[in-house]
Formats: sequence, C-alpha cells, structure tokens
Amino acid sequence: MAYGERHIISNMWNEKFKNEVKKQYKISFCTVCMDRLHNLKETLPINIKSNKSYPNLEFVILDYNSSDKLEDWIKNNFIKYINNGRIVYYRTEEPKYFDMPHAKNVVSKLASGDIINNLDADNYAVDIRPENKNKQTNECWASYLNRIANEFPEKAIFIKSNRVPHGRVGFYKKDFIDILGGYDEELAGYGYEDFDIVERAIRLNFVFCPFGRYYTRIYTYGTEKNKNLKKDWKETKEINLKKSAKNIRKKIFKANQEKHWGKATLIKNFKEEIKI
Repeated sequence: MAYGERHIISNMWNEKFKNEVKKQYKISFCTVCMDRLHNLKETLPINIKSNKSYPNLEFVILDYNSSDKLEDWIKNNFIKYINNGRIVYYRTEEPKYFDMPHAKNVVSKLASGDIINNLDADNYAVDIRPENKNKQTNECWASYLNRIANEFPEKAIFIKSNRVPHGRVGFYKKDFIDILGGYDEELAGYGYEDFDIVERAIRLNFVFCPFGRYYTRIYTYGTEKNKNLKKDWKETKEINLKKSAKNIRKKIFKANQEKHWGKATLIKNFKEEIKI
C-alpha cells in the first residue's frame, strides 16, 4: 500500500489462474451513499448492465440519510430489480454526518453475499482494458471476482491495486466479521479506513488479490468529499492514520472488540424496519 508506513506485502497473488471454477459464490456489491445521487445516476445503471451475466449477485445500497431524493429515484426506476433481488435498498435516518467506517460496516453486515466488495457511488464496475472498450465482454467484474475466489477460498483481500484502494476493497463476509472485526469505528469521519483494514488483513496473512483492470471512477473534488462531514476529510485522514498506526504497533488487528459495531435502525426496500 502506498500511503503511510506500510507492511511489506509478502502474500501477493501473481494474477495467474491455476484452478478450475467449481463454485459460484454469492457476491454483494456494497454502496454507501449520502447525497451522492448525481454520481449514482451515472454509475448504477451501467454497473447493473455490465454485470448482468453473473446471476448470483446483489447490489446493496445504503442510503445514509440522504436529502437529495435518492429514495424516490430508486423507487421510480429500479422496482423490478428490487423485486427480483438484484438490488436491496436500505435507508437509515439516524446519521447527522457521514461516517465512512460506520456506513461501510452497516452495509457489509446487511449484505447477504459470501463475498462483500465495496463499490463507491462514483465507481464503475466495468472492464477498462482498451481492447474491450465499448463492447460487452463475456467476463464481467463479478465473474472475475468469483474466479479469484476459486483460487483463494478464504482470507483473501479483493482490491483495486497495491497502491490506492479508492473505495474498492472486498473480503469474504465471514472473514470480515470474525477475523477482522469490520472497519475500525474509532476511525471517525472520512479517510484511511480502507488502508487500515487492508493493513490489518496483511498482518494476518491474507492473500492480496488485485483486480485493477476492473476499475474506473468519476473524479471527486475535495469540496464534494467534505459535504456532510463533521471535519475536513484531510484532517480526519491524518487523525485516522495516527490511530491506525498506534493500533498496528500494539498488534491490534481485529477491530471493534467487545463493541456493538455497525449498529443501525433501517428501512429495507421502503417498507420493512430492521435493526442490526
């Protein structure tokens, strides 16, 4: 990893496949969204279309108390996907400010997939290789993740690259909860939470599995990142880096121990109230 003092990645996949695909994992693409409807309008339809060939997939959208009518847009445009389970929509009206570690924990706990992979509202889950530009390929991002999973059935980090995650980090849900303890909710606000969980996973000998060819995003300006934050994101990023480094030095690799983390009250698919 590129930011801060990073542990050497000794357990890196060489991106060569050896095993036959024998299992189809259920995959959850997890999106947290607080007033980012303008991004989701561009990315979600394309991401659904680009991954339509993989049947065992859900898009889990957490509306983190948005005020931009995200709920109305989902309801008016994606009911058929809600009904067939391709999209699962949750809304919570509890948060006043955006808190990335908490939001990612909530959406990850809500996901029903074997594999949970973050997909930020400004991210495209598409093949970006030049030879495949403007055409539908046989292998989508979800099926590529499944192929990697058939190489490493446990303790895998599914990640954009070995440099900057940019909101593209995934794990087996069981490992995310039982081994890593989710995102560290001591890292409040925005910034460094992906680096922290990946660093902890590396220290626990997870296999680092990059999928860089399936990555592109809408550029997000700093002023937009600060929307709905209690403090400037650059400030919280530095604070979170120091907190993370302190815990790593203490060899605290499982977060949120003895805490009720990812706690929320939500409405599922516009009608069902649930608590986690």
